[in-house]
Amino acid sequence: MVLLKKLKEKPFCNDLHYFLFSIILLMIGLKYYPLLFLLLIYLIYISKKTKLLLYISILSLIIIAHFSILKIIRDNNKKTSYSGYILDVLDDNNYIFQSGLIKIKLYDYNHKLKPGDVLIIEVSLNKDQKSYENDFDYEEYLYSKNISYYGKTTKKEYIKSGFSIYSLKYMYSNYLKSNLSNDSYAYVMAMVFGDNILESNIKDSYSTIGISHILAISGLHILFLFKILSFIFLKLFHYYKSFIPLLIISIYIILIGDPTSSIRALLFLIIGALNTKGDIYYTKLDILSLSFIIMLLFNPYYFYSTGFILSYIVSFILIFMPELINNDNKIKRLFKSYLLIFFGTLPFVIKISGSISYFSIILAPILSFIAYIILPISYLLAVFPILDYIFKYFFIFINIYMEGIANVIPLLHIKTMNIYYILIYYSIYIFIIYLLASNKKPHLGFLLLISYLSIFILFKYINPIASVTFIDCGQGDSALIRLPFNQGVVLVDAYNSYSYLKSEGIDRIDYLVLTHSDEDHIGDYKKIIDKIDVKMIIYPKYDNKFNTLLDNYTNIKKVSNNTNISLYNTKMEILGPINEYSDPNSNSIVFKININNKIFMFTGDMTIEEENDLINKYGKLLDSDVLKVGHHGSNTSTSDLFLNYVSPKYSIISVAENNKYGLPNKEIINKLKKVSNVYMTKDCGNITFSLFNDYMNINTYRKMFS
Repeated sequence: MVLLKKLKEKPFCNDLHYFLFSIILLMIGLKYYPLLFLLLIYLIYISKKTKLLLYISILSLIIIAHFSILKIIRDNNKKTSYSGYILDVLDDNNYIFQSGLIKIKLYDYNHKLKPGDVLIIEVSLNKDQKSYENDFDYEEYLYSKNISYYGKTTKKEYIKSGFSIYSLKYMYSNYLKSNLSNDSYAYVMAMVFGDNILESNIKDSYSTIGISHILAISGLHILFLFKILSFIFLKLFHYYKSFIPLLIISIYIILIGDPTSSIRALLFLIIGALNTKGDIYYTKLDILSLSFIIMLLFNPYYFYSTGFILSYIVSFILIFMPELINNDNKIKRLFKSYLLIFFGTLPFVIKISGSISYFSIILAPILSFIAYIILPISYLLAVFPILDYIFKYFFIFINIYMEGIANVIPLLHIKTMNIYYILIYYSIYIFIIYLLASNKKPHLGFLLLISYLSIFILFKYINPIASVTFIDCGQGDSALIRLPFNQGVVLVDAYNSYSYLKSEGIDRIDYLVLTHSDEDHIGDYKKIIDKIDVKMIIYPKYDNKFNTLLDNYTNIKKVSNNTNISLYNTKMEILGPINEYSDPNSNSIVFKININNKIFMFTGDMTIEEENDLINKYGKLLDSDVLKVGHHGSNTSTSDLFLNYVSPKYSIISVAENNKYGLPNKEIINKLKKVSNVYMTKDCGNITFSLFNDYMNINTYRKMFS
């Protein structure tokens, strides 16, 4: 009753912000336990400011309990077979399966299923874990969408056709697909249905310019729809209340899959409508706080969605914008607004794209107006697809225009910030907000923020530590060599490695060494060459596939044995291939690199045949400290004699969990363990050797098994 009484008093609404900030600290602390002390300090502080400590504690316990219940449901329902129905079809190869309270995202090649189909399925659920600190946490992302597992359908039995809430969306999107051009259809699906199926180069163009947010259903879309519906009901039916438009929008949001930003926008509208009722008046900040707490009570994992965080950061900034920049003309306000939003969202933009554009600060405010053109046209085509004969050329023009701009904009590659760097960043940003609000020389705050960013970006040029990272890239190979003070960067093979390079802010690769042409060694090479400044590509002399693969590139070099490559004051010594072999794996580049008197040997997928030639030619010169084990631990490599000559202290195997080849071979593992410490990417995640003078430290992201 005391709480209900306080709800009727305006001061309590202001106290909602104490709730908001305490819940933010709680959510950060639940993921990064050392930071829970910040919550403790804050609770001690507000205990002197408000009497709501008990209610904050209760709310915190509710959220923690919700986390626990979700975990219990997931842990107790993980099995190999399920009965249920297709909730939603994502594309020809993926769908969402509902079984009781459990949702599963499944890969099923060319499945030909539709929402509502009732099935009994057998599945192989994925057990993927993060491979490095700033790796994208796919499981957490799915949890934010109320999806418990993901994996592959291994067997299915069709029972009957049924109903799913997404059946209407599925049927209508298929209707639009057959009546719209490809470009128009892609924009309608993104802007109206929340399915961004635009080609990756178009998405990258929007991201480079800094306006990728307009492609996601957000507050702009929901507010636009609300105003259109309100106008229609007012003009046609003289209905001026908000209930029916809000009801229609609620149904619409459910049908398109509940995007978090659209739910947030809907809550804003609903609470805003209730704001006209009764004696209590809620400020915009009150509404922001209420909607934030309501969403986390519904699903705490929303907090770990980048889209959710960005949505609330931008909303928070916009609330205070009129107070912070109210003395300028419209153009100045526009650019100052974007400047605040740009820096307010920067750590998360870097996390998504791995880079920022110098020119996006100028271009984004100007080009954002395109949303006010694309959005109504997309809704118009969703209702009247016959009009596509007019608008299809518009979308073709927009794509060409965006790509053209993006291609001439220089990008600054920046390493993704971890939670501690982010906390420091936002402490400075809040200081800037304080200076703006107090009219106390905000340029000093911006100078401090830019100085902090500059140190963060330029740290690689003053970092005296060299490193060799064996990337957990799945069933393939890739390793990154970095010399101290950014004196040289070498990427050895390129399978599933671009995301890691992006997260590390790698903007230059001096040598891209492609040991041989198998897909599990070159996978991302085109993307890397297109996105990163690659000075030279090295490939084996006897692998003829590269003649076609690298036909369009000029900075290329064929190598075989007795080739030395200089990298600042470090030498890469190419040992093989010595001869041309019938087995393509035996044509792999084999080389040694000496960093601070520690020798690393990379072997590609070489076989025992190539090993024997190396032994005959080099003998004891093969001695190395670290061996990248050949062919992912297959018994086609790593003979006793070869190990005797190399005598590694550490052996690295790049291999995926439960791969179809059954690698690594148990006999090879036992053999390696007798002479060295064995590290496998499937167990360790990324494996990094850090070298400073004569000191070498080994760090694995996950627990090591040896």
